Amino acid sequence: MLSKLMALTRAELKSKLQAIDASAVKGRNLRRKFEQIRSKKEGGFTLLELLVVVAILAAIAGTATIMLQDTDRKASAAAHVAMMDELSKGIQTFRVLNSGQYPDRWDSLLQNTTSVLTGASPLAILSSDLLGSIAVNATALTAAEVTALDSVGIKNLRMVDTGATCGATLTTQQAAINDKTNDITAQNIYRIPTANGCGLADDAPIIAGAPLMLWSAAGNKRVNAFNLNDVVDGETLAADDKLVAFGVGPDSSLFRPDIIGALSNVPVYRHVQPDEYNRFVVLFKVSGVGINGQATFQAIVDGAGDTKDEELGELDNVRAT
Repeated sequence: MLSKLMALTRAELKSKLQAIDASAVKGRNLRRKFEQIRSKKEGGFTLLELLVVVAILAAIAGTATIMLQDTDRKASAAAHVAMMDELSKGIQTFRVLNSGQYPDRWDSLLQNTTSVLTGASPLAILSSDLLGSIAVNATALTAAEVTALDSVGIKNLRMVDTGATCGATLTTQQAAINDKTNDITAQNIYRIPTANGCGLADDAPIIAGAPLMLWSAAGNKRVNAFNLNDVVDGETLAADDKLVAFGVGPDSSLFRPDIIGALSNVPVYRHVQPDEYNRFVVLFKVSGVGINGQATFQAIVDGAGDTKDEELGELDNVRAT
């Protein structure tokens, strides 16, 4: 009998089960089990069950995506904070190892048709956030302030050539950066054309009265600088500390391997658009408290004009990226 049942196909077996009179099965429990077996589905899900499963999977995937995005943002902010620390230590160490001289040949954050600061204008692809913290000043430095920079080794700046491929406008510079037929990149825009940039071959000497990018005095407290009417050592200040802003580009002597104390890697700031200038920015104080004829390193800010503390706020999720 058993061998005959085993020889039946699934359809035949199901047909025979359906033909059995359930009332003929003795015992309430056994009869209930028989009814369950006979009425049991062959397998698979109903449409409703499938929709429920899909909804659950979608909710899980959405939660995972949000968590991963937050992790990526925090990791990026943590990396930027570490870069700012390394740059600050690197600049200070460079000076100690090079007889009190700071690195030279920073990115000017300006552009011109020739290698001079006179007549220069702000680089078109600077982020609007960074421009909210710095601005060009047509008569940036006095002769004494130029001397203060010169005395600590800061004499020349890199300049973008507006007469070359990159042009002078935001549209032309972004087009050059996004053009896949050339090697121009936003982070290397101050380098010469053979080094993937639009920089002029010669450096621009820092001279009195020529335009430079200055940190806004309204933001001095953000970088521990002083303002007019602050009281320092019992004396009321008569003016704001003046800070100049330079880009930390790869042509700076801070990254020259033949100089003792140089760093090996040029950090990139990645919280700006791909076709915006994406290097960090260094601030030097050229006049104000504690100068004594020599410019002093004040702070590193990122490519969006944020300080280290503000970048930490992004890491701690208390301020927007």
